[in-house]
Amino acid sequence: MKRYFLYLIIYSVLGFILERLINIIAYKEYVDNSILIGPYQPLYGSGIVMALIIYDQIIRKKVSNKVFQNITLVITAIIATGIAEAVTGYGYEYFFKDILWDYGEFLPCKLQYICWIPTTSFGILSYFVIKYIHPFIESYERVIPKLLKGLIFTVFIVDIIITLILLNN
Repeated sequence: MKRYFLYLIIYSVLGFILERLINIIAYKEYVDNSILIGPYQPLYGSGIVMALIIYDQIIRKKVSNKVFQNITLVITAIIATGIAEAVTGYGYEYFFKDILWDYGEFLPCKLQYICWIPTTSFGILSYFVIKYIHPFIESYERVIPKLLKGLIFTVFIVDIIITLILLNN
């Protein structure tokens, strides 16, 4: 399970980069709407890691047909992305009385934090990350020294703690 925490951080950093690109395209300028101090968007990392865990622990072990594996992974990734969006959006609003985003502002969506267009898009993107980018990341993850992994994890946790302290003041 330790490696999944590292994957969470890696995909959170990649999510940060993705969100900056989306903001540049949508707003025609650099918009940093981060919550954490460091360059991570855990929303994206958690969606991919949830789908990755299900894929590694269940789909690849129980489903032998490759086509059905891929279909199941796409569906799993879309659902995991939706869960990550719902938990993050509604949880943040509940605990901190603030709205992170509202899909209804620019898309025909009935829910504020979950919308079939972006959720499906992020789910499909997660599928491609898991199938084509993750094997590359996984091969390099194995050679990262434990000390460096521990340092990366510690910095991430300290960032979360500092952010929570700042948000509660």
